[in-house]
Amino acid sequence: MIVLSALICWQVFSRYVLNSSPFWIEELSVISLMWIGLLGAAACVWTESHMSLELVVAKLPETVRIWLRALTDMAIAGFALFLCDRGIFLVQRTMSGTLSSLPIAVGYTYMVLPIAGGMMVLFALVRAISGVARHYAGKGGQSHD
Repeated sequence: MIVLSALICWQVFSRYVLNSSPFWIEELSVISLMWIGLLGAAACVWTESHMSLELVVAKLPETVRIWLRALTDMAIAGFALFLCDRGIFLVQRTMSGTLSSLPIAVGYTYMVLPIAGGMMVLFALVRAISGVARHYAGKGGQSHD
């Protein structure tokens, strides 16, 4: 984020003060923002910082809450698996082209899709399984709701 902020500041300064902006900064900034956003989304899956309806879920019995959270994590894993699969397809299809202002294959810019998707699948599955396992381990294998 610091590097991205510095790049944007330099681009604005160069464009409006020096009247000459480096041509490659805008493309690198867009790619960096895509990487930051998708890796941040994966981190939100791990920390459960994504949007949810806790007001509704909190009123449900404990066992229902555990299974609803596990179901939500499974839905996230399903979407992330799709993201990973389509991301691999996109990377393979775009690896032969290069960016307009940088000598980098376009496929490398999209590499974040399967990486973040794979992380989300892993994180969501771990959360779903560990949440249910913790609940039933704490109850001695039985639910009392």
